[in-house]
Amino acid sequence: MQNIVELYYQSYKHLHKGDYINGFNLFENRWKKESIATLPIPFKKLTPQPVWKGQPLFNKSITVQMEMGYGDCIQFIRFIPLLKVLGAKHITVLQTKSLHHLFSQIQCINCITNDENSDVATKTDYWVGSMSLSALALQSPSYARSLFPITKTKIVSSEGYLDAKASNIKYKVGVNWSAAQTVLHKIKSISAKEMKELVPEAYSLNPESNEGFIPLPNDGWKENWSLTASHMRAMKAVVTVDTGTAHLAGALGVKCIVLLPEEEHICWRWKNTSWYDSVIPLKRHEWSRVPELLNQNLHK
Repeated sequence: MQNIVELYYQSYKHLHKGDYINGFNLFENRWKKESIATLPIPFKKLTPQPVWKGQPLFNKSITVQMEMGYGDCIQFIRFIPLLKVLGAKHITVLQTKSLHHLFSQIQCINCITNDENSDVATKTDYWVGSMSLSALALQSPSYARSLFPITKTKIVSSEGYLDAKASNIKYKVGVNWSAAQTVLHKIKSISAKEMKELVPEAYSLNPESNEGFIPLPNDGWKENWSLTASHMRAMKAVVTVDTGTAHLAGALGVKCIVLLPEEEHICWRWKNTSWYDSVIPLKRHEWSRVPELLNQNLHK
């Protein structure tokens, strides 16, 4: 019999193939202590309620703990309405404060907090990790599965599920060349010089530096994803590496080109299925297409 750690790492093999049923089911092993011990950034359950594993939710309350990085939170927030469809009377979302205003537009959420010790987070009937919602959607009753498809041909809300009022300044293109500060930061990031060769003039969506690109207004967007979304909504296109910027553009339905790393480091999210209809993933040998693709989009 395979051990828990092997099963957890096998989940990625299935996800890379677009086998979401086995992939997301095996990914649930990330919460087992054997797997947690092997991870550089372990998953941690922050509140004491029993885990929701698909039990009836009618008239129940539930806390959803958003997981991993900003991009992961933006990608999986699309599944929150599943809980309301299944009868939940109260949904609390536990997450990083900079996402609060962005996610508050999802009307079925009753409460958003970053305080893991607050009553609204701890005194609900159930707890669930946000990335578990995909596995639970696949196991839900047929009427719910039909509303939340996860297949190679259709992902729920891939056409855009967040919105923002476009800022008054009219931008053309935004860029981000720096990935999140994780173990894959250097692998996914590129230099500002490489980005400039592809996109000579653009606004910087990099919260760390501008590196010769045009800075966005200093209105607090670096600490508030809702303000970032407002600026992005005014853009005709975004060019970025694999980071939260790509997920936000996709969730807003803004045309986005994602510059992917070498083949062995490409994330499962950009393979097999379009999680965002507006995103065009480009492998490294395809990066030369960026000027042509931008030109097509800017002149539509």
